[in-house]
Amino acid sequence: MAKENNNYRILMISNEKNLINKLSIVFESSKYTFELVREPLEGLRKVREINYDLVIINFDFSKEILKTLINKIRFFDAFAYIMLVCNYDNMEDTLNVVKNFDIQSYYNKDDDIKQFIILVNLICNSIYEFNRINLDLDNYDNEYKSPYLSTVQILRNIVEYKDMYTIRHSFRVSKYATLIGKYMKLSRNDIKTLKVGSMFHDIGKISTPNNILLKNGSLNSNEYLQIKAHPLVGSHILFPTRIYDKAIPIVKFHHERFDGNGYPAKLEGESIPFLTRIVTVADTFDAMTSKRTYRDSLPLDTVISEFKKNRGTQFDPEITDVFLDILDNHYNEIEKIQKNGRWGRSFYPSK
Repeated sequence: MAKENNNYRILMISNEKNLINKLSIVFESSKYTFELVREPLEGLRKVREINYDLVIINFDFSKEILKTLINKIRFFDAFAYIMLVCNYDNMEDTLNVVKNFDIQSYYNKDDDIKQFIILVNLICNSIYEFNRINLDLDNYDNEYKSPYLSTVQILRNIVEYKDMYTIRHSFRVSKYATLIGKYMKLSRNDIKTLKVGSMFHDIGKISTPNNILLKNGSLNSNEYLQIKAHPLVGSHILFPTRIYDKAIPIVKFHHERFDGNGYPAKLEGESIPFLTRIVTVADTFDAMTSKRTYRDSLPLDTVISEFKKNRGTQFDPEITDVFLDILDNHYNEIEKIQKNGRWGRSFYPSK
């Protein structure tokens, strides 16, 4: 259940004296219960015996030890959040770990310590919100207790609590993505993965505070840092439910760019999963054509111009060409999706 007084348990595994001293001072005056171990084996023993909410691992061990450590932590606890602490020298290895493992955040210790505090608070807020919303499932009949319907209901509740725009947005993105998939002649299984992954692509925004999610204006650097956390948080929410394995890369990597300048792992080109590249196009199209509190929707000519300009940089060129053809020759199908999704037509189970 949601914890009272925000008494979250945090374990740090590090053998670096300077970092230990710095973070010990940070946590000494915090609202969290903080424990420190210096050796990976001791950390694993702790994780096996105690349910920690967040495990912070300093990348001062070899890559082989780090990967083994993460795998063992996940074996003992699939739900704990994991944060890596790195520096510029091992950033490439850190991004590779983020790509291949269930990691929720990473902090570069060469950056301002305030960013570390923001990320820790964000993760704990995510845990609180998810647990609080998940409690609502206890009020549903057994027919809503299956893994799929439970997760869908959680998503619906997240939206009700946070941002009604998200449900409409997710509905339309799912429809746009499957439309692209149809014209690319994808298999039925791929279309299904597109549909499910698109619906859940922004579920990680549970971690984003409302004052940022609903802000009427531009974001500052610290606010943008929190927005950028949602893909890793979202993939972690789905991680324990193994039926969503194929959809997780969509949730995790939908903000990667074809030129390698996206986040969270800075994947480039075809290293970005193919279905994810489709969702990126669909997601961006809906963002540009949706009216928000801080701006009106963009004209279609402007949207088309943006896709042409960013073909091969932000977007996969082949997928972009297919979508531009849809806008040019099959726009009636786009209009149908926009009409049905304007009011967030519900396809979720009701209480």
